[in-house]
Amino acid sequence: MAYDIAVDIGGTFTDCIVVDEDGGRTVSKALTTYGSLATGVLDALDVAAQQLGTTRSLLLGGTRRFVHGTTQATNAMVTRTGGKTGLITTRGHEDTLVIGRAYIKVAGLGERDVIHASRLSKPEPLVPRSLTRGVTERVDAYGDVLVPLDEDEVRAAVRELVAEGVDAIAVSLLWSFLDDAHERRIAEIARELAPDVMLSLSHEVAPVMGEFERAATTAVNAYIGPTVIGYLRDLEDRLRRDGLARPMLVMQAGGGVTSVEEARAKPIVTLDSGPAGGALGCLHLGRLYDEPNVICTDVGGTTFDVSVIRDGRLPLTEEPVVERYTLRLPKIDVEPIGAGGGSIAWIDEGGMLQVGPQSARSMPGPACYGRGGTEPTVTDADLVLGLLDPDAFLGGRMRLDLDAARRALASLGDRLGMTADEVALGIFRIVNAQMADQINRATIARGHDPRECVIVAYGGAAPTHAAFYGEDIGAKSILVPAESTVFSAEGMLTCDLTHSATRSRTFDWPLGEDDIELLESGLHELSGRVTEQFAREGVDTSEIRIERSAGVRYRNQFISLDVPLPTRALDSASLEAMYADFSREYSSLYGPASLLEGSPIEIDQHRIVGVRRIEPVPFPAFDLSDPDPSAALLGERPALFPLRGRVTTPVYDGEVIRPGHAFTGPAIIQRPGDSVVIPPGFAAHVDRYRTIVLTRQEDPS
Repeated sequence: MAYDIAVDIGGTFTDCIVVDEDGGRTVSKALTTYGSLATGVLDALDVAAQQLGTTRSLLLGGTRRFVHGTTQATNAMVTRTGGKTGLITTRGHEDTLVIGRAYIKVAGLGERDVIHASRLSKPEPLVPRSLTRGVTERVDAYGDVLVPLDEDEVRAAVRELVAEGVDAIAVSLLWSFLDDAHERRIAEIARELAPDVMLSLSHEVAPVMGEFERAATTAVNAYIGPTVIGYLRDLEDRLRRDGLARPMLVMQAGGGVTSVEEARAKPIVTLDSGPAGGALGCLHLGRLYDEPNVICTDVGGTTFDVSVIRDGRLPLTEEPVVERYTLRLPKIDVEPIGAGGGSIAWIDEGGMLQVGPQSARSMPGPACYGRGGTEPTVTDADLVLGLLDPDAFLGGRMRLDLDAARRALASLGDRLGMTADEVALGIFRIVNAQMADQINRATIARGHDPRECVIVAYGGAAPTHAAFYGEDIGAKSILVPAESTVFSAEGMLTCDLTHSATRSRTFDWPLGEDDIELLESGLHELSGRVTEQFAREGVDTSEIRIERSAGVRYRNQFISLDVPLPTRALDSASLEAMYADFSREYSSLYGPASLLEGSPIEIDQHRIVGVRRIEPVPFPAFDLSDPDPSAALLGERPALFPLRGRVTTPVYDGEVIRPGHAFTGPAIIQRPGDSVVIPPGFAAHVDRYRTIVLTRQEDPS
């Protein structure tokens, strides 16, 4: 038997899905092991192997594709545990990271924090001023060398940084994306003097305009590099020793998978790679259901992640904010808030109940995990409300402590004058409202109507809460996939192998013949670079599809839109088509009244994406059975719902329900990795893909 495997590391659990050659799924989860993330991966593989009646070695030996989404890079940023990093830049610009931009104090912060902007400070630089060195050199805005590189200063800078004990060196020179010769020479000298130090070069990581953003992206790549590289090397070695013969693939933040070699060279592409897998899975699911507008909602242990697919296209951002650093790299636009199963409830200075963003994570975890946690969390509230079965968590492999959850909630309730049940209901309402607000920010605040969208709910806690935040925003329906608890991992098995290359160069509209020739030459060069990358990895270049695009914006605006370009040679007709596509996309995003007809536009960058098609694992379809689900009924238990109080609620076995089964709320469907809550006023059915579809029933009154 041949297998496709994907593993996604979350804040609380490490998720694994194994798909056999017949399309059968095996789902497993293990607690994320923060001391050694690779151990959690192997633990999840062990659980899957046990379910299949085999060993981890035999499972890996039969694996034809292994895809991994890792939080190692994100964890290094969040906890500030990356490598000691130095920076070499153009003399006179040593304070770029310290000064930043005017918006640096508020970048990436929520509304509550931005309100108090006067009290805010800049984020602590990843590279302190003491580890920054300026060297004499200068390239101008046309790519011409005005001042040659002083190699003696470079050698002195490298020696000083090595003496300071740096693990990585970032190199970001002015205008290096137009002429990278000086950066390449610095790299040669650094490799000669410090072969063991990781190097991050701006012309390779972020060859785009924007001094601060380019320097920040290069510095982040260097900062997380030693941690990510060491982790990937350790995990790959352990998998190979256990029998994995095929190369491991790594999920990219911008969509698609890449090789371990590329991830080691540019570890920044692994930032938030898990949520990217979920968005790609939603894209695949949306096509399956002929739904072009999808709200992707992932509720894990630490965060609630939202991304919005519009007109069948993934949401990409060119300037994502990661831990308050604005970066320049294409990344699937996933907007997280600290609202997950492990989010901690607390009382603010005004005596009001709050939830998150702090999380109990996997260690110590929620109080009900019995691992030393004492603070009440969303999972504790869900358990006390009766929405979770303490004896059926993770298919019975992990028992939840209901008494510990009650004690944690009661302790908070004593300070609020509330019972444990009232606190649980308060937490439940607050976190659902936070989730709905986050969806509204990603839709209504951007001019999109959530009522035109379906919600896909995945992650361990989403099926418990989806009906409530879905009702709040008025979504058409809610889709809970069969393997929703590991759906981000499953989404990674729908991805193609991709490599990309970008260059910044500004062209004013309309483009003259010389400009068209220069743009076409740049695209051709980038295409060759991407093709060579595939060739180095042993991929037949005849299998590669090349996609071309340009960043287009109204002149003097900051944000550009990525507009597709034809694969044929550019001419005036194809550029006119590009202009029309830009206007259509701009109108769609910002409204028809925002169009500045007749105003000049400009191209500020061009990009090549090479795609090697990998057949996605199919979502198997089944025949529909009788709608009566009584064969799956486990029994009943009281569950506490907002505005309804305690209601006797039927509980069904998620492993017994079949396509065609229909349910009327209240009802709970217990599955090994989650609990699907169907509240009063909702109906649900299991469709041919084993997806549980929830819809609001019409009020008969």
